[in-house]
Amino acid sequence: MMDEEKTGEKQDEREKTPPLPPPTIKHLVETFFYQAMISVGKQMNPLSKKYERDLEVAKYQIGMIEMLKDKTKGNLTNEEAEHIDEILHILRMAYVDELKRGSKE
Repeated sequence: MMDEEKTGEKQDEREKTPPLPPPTIKHLVETFFYQAMISVGKQMNPLSKKYERDLEVAKYQIGMIEMLKDKTKGNLTNEEAEHIDEILHILRMAYVDELKRGSKE
């Protein structure tokens, strides 16, 4: 009986999940963007509820977006390519800002 209750609870939880947007390159890049913003210390870590900084991880995540941009070159719409460029610009500026701040501390 207990297993049936647990299964029922899990099913109820799944029914409460809002509909997910269709998978797109924009959503994939934004996933890396938010992870990098957390790593660069500009976004609160939702698990720890703290602003944390790991610039090596941020650099890696920025590199992942750069690799994705290079590998998809010629296969993106203008809007998608511009979105990736904008995200990379924001992340690079945040990364440099944190590097400078780190050297002053």
